[in-house]
Amino acid sequence: MTLNFSACRAGMLCLLLVMLAGCATKEPSGQLPLRTSVVVSEDRAPHANPEVEAQLVRLDAAGILAQQQRFQESLDLIQSLQIQLIPASFHWQALETAAISGLALDDGWVVLRLIDRFSQQLPRLDQQQEYRLAGYRADAFLLTGFYASAVQQRHRQTLLATSDEQRTSAQQQLWSNLNQLSGEELRQLTQQERQLLLLGWMELALIRHSATESPQQINTLLDKWLGRWPQHPARNNLPEDIKLLVKLSEQRIQHLAVFLPESGPLAEAAAAIRDALISRHLDAQRRYLDPPRLSFYDSQANNLDDLYRMAQRDGAEVVIGPLAKAQVDLLERRRSLPLPTLALNYGNDDTTPSRNMFQFGLSAENEAQQVAIKAWQSGFRRALVLTPESSWGTRVEASFIKTWQELGGEISHTRQFGENLTLDASLRQLLEVQHSQQRHQRLTRLLGQRPHFVPRPREDSDFLFLHADPATARQIKPALSFLMASGLPVLATSSVFSGQANPSLDRDMNGIAFCDIPWYLDSGDPLAREMRQIWPEAMSRYGRLYAMGADAYLLAQRLPLLEALPESRIQGATGRLSQQNRRIQRELQWAQFINGRPQPLTASAFEQQQLVDQILPD
Repeated sequence: MTLNFSACRAGMLCLLLVMLAGCATKEPSGQLPLRTSVVVSEDRAPHANPEVEAQLVRLDAAGILAQQQRFQESLDLIQSLQIQLIPASFHWQALETAAISGLALDDGWVVLRLIDRFSQQLPRLDQQQEYRLAGYRADAFLLTGFYASAVQQRHRQTLLATSDEQRTSAQQQLWSNLNQLSGEELRQLTQQERQLLLLGWMELALIRHSATESPQQINTLLDKWLGRWPQHPARNNLPEDIKLLVKLSEQRIQHLAVFLPESGPLAEAAAAIRDALISRHLDAQRRYLDPPRLSFYDSQANNLDDLYRMAQRDGAEVVIGPLAKAQVDLLERRRSLPLPTLALNYGNDDTTPSRNMFQFGLSAENEAQQVAIKAWQSGFRRALVLTPESSWGTRVEASFIKTWQELGGEISHTRQFGENLTLDASLRQLLEVQHSQQRHQRLTRLLGQRPHFVPRPREDSDFLFLHADPATARQIKPALSFLMASGLPVLATSSVFSGQANPSLDRDMNGIAFCDIPWYLDSGDPLAREMRQIWPEAMSRYGRLYAMGADAYLLAQRLPLLEALPESRIQGATGRLSQQNRRIQRELQWAQFINGRPQPLTASAFEQQQLVDQILPD
């Protein structure tokens, strides 16, 4: 009888796998390592209840699919399981298969939901299982953007490790997760943390954060930390980046050359950047930080070769500029440059960066990528896209779609508004309201009378990606309400915000979430306040360029750091700055219009925080 059951089980497994053989799968991104191989209960005795046995066969098939890296099919099977029929002793197998497949697909929310689902009836786990579970949760929190929760789980791993190898691995990942947090987030967590070892790690991460902004302070701060934490595990094995920062603190930039136009179409923008550079320089002098000397050269009146010759003659060590895209393109084609250079724009070739050159600018395409990541982290999977009918709008649309699809998201529909299509018509087509109207017309013809009709928008999308100026953005929410789609979340680039709160006008944007620079969303920066007092009109018009100039001053002094530690992040006026392929990436802050004013976007804005709260262990 057992042989018959085994043969039946094998046949059911084969049938399931054959049925799934032709299904398309998403390849794993490779960003997260698989922590353990999937376990399939090949030697288990068949269950006497056929319904239970059918569920266990599906579970085994999901494990086999995961072993074959057919992760989407594995996850689909796991999510179809009837958990009430599966004995509690098999819930760990289901949880682990779900976690490995979901993480391979970069789907953190699915992993968190399935962990919650399968952990409710788990039998007591051994220490090794607890270690792996903490790792799965940490990786899922990273994918969903809950970095503080990832830190808590990673620290839990360091305490659960059963070998030096596991402990070292967990500590390295804990350190990496801590460096995902901003300085302000770290300061808030240190005030709340009660676990002493984790508090020590957080304070060390704060030192690293401070050192990226003021390298000369690291030795003093590190000495204080060592005195405060004589027994901390990191004391005798400091992270490699901390050791490197100590060395870099001895290599200081003394002279910066700035290539900016003094006339021509970019003169006003250049003036804002120049004023910001000087303001940052004077601020550093007031704080006794011994800042580097600044020398300015007219990039409109001189060619690039002459500019570099003059800068070298004057003893400059690093160049800031040029600003014109055409000049950045010319530099990008050169294999190397006479001096390390921080260009203030992006060239057209992002595949073969010139040696000695980093590129920094206010890229709307970069913002579109961040909206895609934020939407994915929030659990959205299907997007509507609305952008202006222009080369600017087309570039932003393409950047969003590329990132969104790489993450695994679907594009339900796209539309552009402008001369050929009004905003109202674009929204109606985007929401496919015309299909509802056509159904009403057919029904009227069939019935011979006109029934009561309310147009209904499509219901196959999770959110709307918006790129528009403030005047246009103020029309979006009222239009969505009129079209019976007021509940559709809207995520936008910084273009929707003028930079100055205007509650009477911006009230119509209530509910729209958008990303923008810290200087616009956080009024606490003393340099930003001072510059608003000195240049109120110019800051109102060119505020983002002033912030860019302030950051260029910091970045130019940190080029050796970015070269040696590519994963470094610097908290700046235009965002949290890092580099990828020698292009500076800006991680912006998130806000949402409430009563016409931008307010920090809460973790519960898209109703996902409740799940995070309930799966964290007490």
